[in-house]
Amino acid sequence: MRGRGLLYVFAVSLGLVLSACDNGYDCHLENTAYNRVGFYSAGSEDAGEEYRLSDMLSVSLVVNGADSVVVNHLSGADGLRLPMSYTNNCDTVVFDYDNGVADTLFVAHENIMYYQSMECGTVMYHRIEDVKYTRRLIDSVSIVQPYVKFNADENLKIYFFE
Repeated sequence: MRGRGLLYVFAVSLGLVLSACDNGYDCHLENTAYNRVGFYSAGSEDAGEEYRLSDMLSVSLVVNGADSVVVNHLSGADGLRLPMSYTNNCDTVVFDYDNGVADTLFVAHENIMYYQSMECGTVMYHRIEDVKYTRRLIDSVSIVQPYVKFNADENLKIYFFE
């Protein structure tokens, strides 16, 4: 009986020691801050009427002269999330519509390295400084929240012609 009691004390002590090792840090599992883009109807800047794409949309990012498809054949969307470059200060985003027309966004941003903690390391945030764009199906673009972080805040509003 004495052996079981010592085993029980050992198990409880071990459990207390291991639970004390929890540092309490809530490190981000995803280390990419996404630029959240909402789609809206042109002329609804005041009302904020969401716009759902009727055409298929493919979205590519151009990095160092090479493009990579981020979204392929998106339909009926009212927005999307786009990763941002850590190495460039301007992201080139190409919107290819299924009718053979394309729009391009040039998102100028500052990369902000943020030291979170010893356990979690550093993360990268971004601050959108300016957005230039072509105007084939896009009427205008507005910066709603310039700081791109790990939250769900919308950063850009794209207004499409109807």
